[in-house]
Amino acid sequence: MTEEVPEEKTEEKTEERSDKALIISIVVLLVLFGSFFAFKYFIRENPKSIEDLHRMNMEGKLDPDQGYVYKGAYSFVKIDGVWYTQLKSQSGKSLYNLALRYGPRELEDIKVRGLLNITKLNEAKHYYVTFDPLGNDFAHVALAIADYDTHMLKAFAKTPIAACDKNETAACAGRPIITCNNTDEIVLYVKESDNNSIEYKMNCIMIKGHGLYL
Repeated sequence: MTEEVPEEKTEEKTEERSDKALIISIVVLLVLFGSFFAFKYFIRENPKSIEDLHRMNMEGKLDPDQGYVYKGAYSFVKIDGVWYTQLKSQSGKSLYNLALRYGPRELEDIKVRGLLNITKLNEAKHYYVTFDPLGNDFAHVALAIADYDTHMLKAFAKTPIAACDKNETAACAGRPIITCNNTDEIVLYVKESDNNSIEYKMNCIMIKGHGLYL
């Protein structure tokens, strides 16, 4: 007489995918999430990647200081003091992790006004980055410009062209002199100000602020 040995069966849940559209000021950002769940005796998830954190965030499994879903759709997670969201590159071929010094909740009080020509922005291959070379806080201006340029180049394949708003220093001697009023091309104008704001002037994005709020 033979004895039958019962076999244990494991179950796997199917993959879940969700696409979320994210508009951060001037561009449509698509956030992609994928997840694979394995269940054995009990579950205790330990995120191993940014993708894991975004998935857990969308499922409400993160503490509020570690991640939140902005306006019910946009995932932001915090790693080592930096906020991250994900966006698809302009070519649609790669996913880019956008690192931000602040999350959107921290910036809700900053005023945004004016209109931006989105069509011109989308079609542009490059843009001018200009500032006042006689300002008092060049270190933070340079930091803000570097952050912006990194995201625009990697995620949207748009090349920055360094410029100044006046030719009064040696550093600006060989640069284009650009303001919001003397070109029809896309311009990022970083200005020092005690009041934090963003103003769109069709082809120009004017960012005003001080310190790390530039």
